Amino acid sequence: MIIIIGIAGAGKSTQGQLLAQRLSCPWLSVGQLLRQNMDEAHKQRMLAGEMVEDEQLIPILNAELKRLGADKNEIILDGSPRTRRQAEWLAGKVKSGEVKMTAVVHLSASKQTVKDRLLKRGRPDDTEAAIDQRFLEYDRTIVPILDYLRTQDFKIYDIDGTGPAEKDAELIKQALGF
Repeated sequence: MIIIIGIAGAGKSTQGQLLAQRLSCPWLSVGQLLRQNMDEAHKQRMLAGEMVEDEQLIPILNAELKRLGADKNEIILDGSPRTRRQAEWLAGKVKSGEVKMTAVVHLSASKQTVKDRLLKRGRPDDTEAAIDQRFLEYDRTIVPILDYLRTQDFKIYDIDGTGPAEKDAELIKQALGF
């Protein structure tokens, strides 16, 4: 598994899909998975920029990882872990051999770049208020998750995601040694 992590709008989905195509493996978007598996009330909370509780996300993600054969097959994971508990759960899966881990790609981008990209893509959950909430969540959760993953000896590649998609894809390719 290669985890693509970073703030919304840094290019995670674009780079995850490009990497999945390059490696001929599945791209697993946790956001998309949740939108397909959540009831209307939870979808509305997601549209407001709120995160789904671990108790709901982990069983859905666990089932999908098993279905995809994450213990043997390469998978690009986009959108998780997003809490310390998810990171601990995932680290436990890796240590027990239930998930094969290759690397973590951390895409960073300036807040203005992110805001511009998110407002242009036009999803209903990309409002100014929701974007501001994502910035707060990134600082509160993603940065500490990256620190935690480093303590668990996960290989993390920090990539500047502000360039054109092709340039960023090349940076990821070079970092991962493909």
